[in-house]
Amino acid sequence: MSGQDRFYTVEEIAERLSISTLVFQEYRPIGESTLAELARHGIRRIELLESREQFDMTDTRSMRLLGETCRSSGIEVAAYHAHNTHFSDIGTEAERRARVDFCRRQIDTMLDLGGALWGSHAQEIDSTLLRSYEELARHVEGTGAVVAVENFVGEGMWVEDRMAFLDALDHPQAGLILDVGHVRNSAGANPMTVPGEPTRVLEMCGRRLRHIHLHGFKDGQDHHPPLAEGDGIQWVELFRMLRAVGYPGDINFEPKGETLHSNSLEATAQMPARLIEMEARAG
Repeated sequence: MSGQDRFYTVEEIAERLSISTLVFQEYRPIGESTLAELARHGIRRIELLESREQFDMTDTRSMRLLGETCRSSGIEVAAYHAHNTHFSDIGTEAERRARVDFCRRQIDTMLDLGGALWGSHAQEIDSTLLRSYEELARHVEGTGAVVAVENFVGEGMWVEDRMAFLDALDHPQAGLILDVGHVRNSAGANPMTVPGEPTRVLEMCGRRLRHIHLHGFKDGQDHHPPLAEGDGIQWVELFRMLRAVGYPGDINFEPKGETLHSNSLEATAQMPARLIEMEARAG
């Protein structure tokens, strides 16, 4: 495999670049000024983070208004991240059906905005979760959209249990959100910071990998801007493997913004060029 075949170009990354609205959480509303700022940085795709104080992902009118604001700013909605929505506080079948209907409404408003991936943390893996995701996967059949589960559940952040769940579900429109800051190995360390381990994790994910949450990881903390000083993520190996496994989704970043980090937008926008430079030096 040639160097060009095993890695992306700046243009290929930039074309698929998206950012989570986590970057604005708790300090700026999602509106014309924030979306225009993304466009000024060349970021034109977003993953909407569930934010009940700002918008209702289940309400058609609310999301159409947000969609109109996105379009006027030149921004596309790529995905919904329903991180507050899960299936672990359900006691009855009626409650389960109501939660599934709630998720269906989120998915329908996402599809109306042109998004193609809905995902949640989902929490514990059990028969309730499996049955619910089976119904959600059937709901998106014929749309091309994907329902996804992230490798995050309580204090556990392992990929293996999520892969077992997806194998049991075995639906072509259900997949994994791999969050590079939430991965842990049996020793409790983040394998995405260890040479050789991103290859193992990506090979394990294989065709089930449908979305990613990318951000820097340093001093044991995630959601840093990418490539900040001290960032331990094995970025070159990670992107070589994304290319190798034929990852089909957005190159989606999920850094936190102010007041923690003042340069998250700039770092994300500069990531494609800086990454290609890193790969060239790595040889």
